[in-house]
This record gives sequence, C-alpha cells and structure tokens, in this order.
Amino acid sequence: MNEIVFEIIKVIVMVAVLLISRYLIPWIKEKCSADKLALAEKWVKYAVLKAQQVLWAEKGQDRKAYVTEFLKEILIAKNIALSDEQLDVLIEAAVKQMKIEENAGGLLEHQTQAR
Repeated sequence: MNEIVFEIIKVIVMVAVLLISRYLIPWIKEKCSADKLALAEKWVKYAVLKAQQVLWAEKGQDRKAYVTEFLKEILIAKNIALSDEQLDVLIEAAVKQMKIEENAGGLLEHQTQAR
C-alpha cells in the first residue's frame, strides 16, 4: 500500500513540476520583462524631457547622444538589457510623444484665446 501511495505522489509531483515549468515560469518571465520595459519607457521619457530642458540650445543630435548615454548608465544600473536599436526606438517615440503634447497644448491654448 505504501508503494502505491509513493508512486501516486511521485506522479503528482512530476505533473506539478511539468505544469510549473511549462506555464508558470514563462508567465513570470513575461511579467518581469513587461515591468522592466515599462520602467525603461519611464526613464526614456524623463531623459528626453531633461535633455529638452537642459540642452535646449544644442542640436538634436547632441541631445540624442546625451539621452542615449544617460539611459545606458541608468539601464545598466537597473539591470535592464536593451539593444541600441530598441533604445533608439524608445527615444524617438518619447520625442514624438513630447512634440504631440506640446502641439496639443498650443492648440488648446489657441482655442481658449479664440473664444
């Protein structure tokens, strides 16, 4: 009787390990990656805004180089690995978003003055 119970427990443990390795571990990795990407996006936005405020007189290329170097340091410190291409896309998206927000603010201000 003890051997049967032992074999049943062994099978249950094997199935549990299989399910954990198949579903739970990939889900946890995906969740961690999404959190790291969200954190990286937040830092990119802050870096772009900082460059816009501090280096407003510089050329766009100089501001981008500043943002890239700043972000590489931050991402290394936060243990977030992004390729240069991924970082470039995030920076460009943040700049575009900043310009859209600036234009929306100007449009809203213009509409308010027109009334």
